[in-house]
Amino acid sequence: AVVSTQSTGRDIIRNTTNIESWIIRKAEWRHKALGTTFVYPYDLGSSWQNFIQVINMSNYAKGDGYTWPIVPGTNQYTFTEEQKLQKLAKRTRMVPHKITVSYDARCFSSLVLRNPILCCICNGLDDQYLAVEEGEGVMVSRYRKKWLYGCVKRTKKNKNGQLVDKEVGGWFPRLCAVEVPQLDPAEGTKSERKKSK
Repeated sequence: AVVSTQSTGRDIIRNTTNIESWIIRKAEWRHKALGTTFVYPYDLGSSWQNFIQVINMSNYAKGDGYTWPIVPGTNQYTFTEEQKLQKLAKRTRMVPHKITVSYDARCFSSLVLRNPILCCICNGLDDQYLAVEEGEGVMVSRYRKKWLYGCVKRTKKNKNGQLVDKEVGGWFPRLCAVEVPQLDPAEGTKSERKKSK
């Protein structure tokens, strides 16, 4: 409870939420690699100014729900644009894998119980689990020693009862998949290289 209170207080004086703090850290890493600096548009530079955006005598947060006080040189879409760039960068880093062993997304499934080390660490993961079927293709974006985080497209019914393709993500045991080798586009396919010889 103490840690949670400290974290909340720190977020308030920075005018962020927990999720925004994580996005900001990723933005700083991304911009550092590019040799640029990321400016969070809602950090007004003063702990007091940030504090009164959230807690003040009116009992309402500042802003109208659509626009908020921002730092000069930024706009209301600066943060959204950064998130979109992060998602794009994440997709370019995704690596295709093929599922060789099915997993039903239960922490204590038969697969996990047969591998005790998985059982010990599965509860430390920060997201949902992903059920995968043998032969299925998965795009992997995050790695742990014994687990992979991947996304697959599944056909599901929407609110109107229509079948739509939806991307689903989650963690699954690393032993369930093998990486699919990728050829450099400049090298062409194996058959193309044979023809060129």
